[in-house]
Amino acid sequence: MPAQLVATLAGLANHADAKGRGAYPSLAKLAAYTCKAERSVRRDLRQLEDLGLIRHGDPAKVAHLPPDRRPEVYDLAMERVVPGGRAGADEGTRTSARTLASTRARGGKKKASSDAYRGDAHVRADVDVRADVDVTNGGTPTSQRGDAHVTTGGTPTSAKPSVEPSENRQVKREPHAAPAPAGLVASLPRPDGRTRIDEADFHLTDAMRRWAVATFGTALDVDYETDQFVSHHRAQGERRRSWPDEWQKWLRRSAKYASERANRPQPTPGGSVVPFRERQQQAADDMFDRAMARAQARMHNRETS
Repeated sequence: MPAQLVATLAGLANHADAKGRGAYPSLAKLAAYTCKAERSVRRDLRQLEDLGLIRHGDPAKVAHLPPDRRPEVYDLAMERVVPGGRAGADEGTRTSARTLASTRARGGKKKASSDAYRGDAHVRADVDVRADVDVTNGGTPTSQRGDAHVTTGGTPTSAKPSVEPSENRQVKREPHAAPAPAGLVASLPRPDGRTRIDEADFHLTDAMRRWAVATFGTALDVDYETDQFVSHHRAQGERRRSWPDEWQKWLRRSAKYASERANRPQPTPGGSVVPFRERQQQAADDMFDRAMARAQARMHNRETS
């Protein structure tokens, strides 16, 4: 067969079952195997069909896939063998057969003998290489990759792992515990200790309130800022290790922004900017006037009553 078709045929064999049937890898996967473009893979498949090495398989194998994403199913022509049952009489094949026979005679893959291949092909002339090849009727010879035994109508197995597991192969999975209920999974602690604000049951305590009053006085509305803090982080779904520390950071930022807004010059209706100290004094005078007005109103009510 043409050498450029070997990789594509091997990719199909990687996804076929033990009898060489039901291979349906996608063109993208075959392109990854062969390092070719999908167009070249499609041309290789047509040539393999013309050579009679593959044929269309059972389309029921891909019935579980969406109609627009079903690849073509191929069967390998496993009945086709090398004429005479031998891979060839070239020097490379004889050397491989000799190495395999020596390995089996020693009971496994061990250090090759001096008669085995060592860089330059070296085969003893008095050894019958054809007798050392383990091939049954209708099969092909095994290679030096391992102790693969080929049965009737089969092809040699490979000791090298495939690039990607076959889609038709059943993978043995380790037993695992039953999944936890959805409500329990949400409440389980993470390895890094981060939790959502609802999972941590965050709420404003008396100690937190005393800290806020001692730190910021009456410059902040603690209840309002806490509600804003909880709503923001609940909406974002963020996780933190310590929500009280995050709450303190929130209040510090709020106090900083409030101070910056208060120190920002405010234009008057006439267009001029009133300095901060004057605005502060004006606010204090207005507060004093309102307090005096309330005190006078209470005194007037007592006198009339």
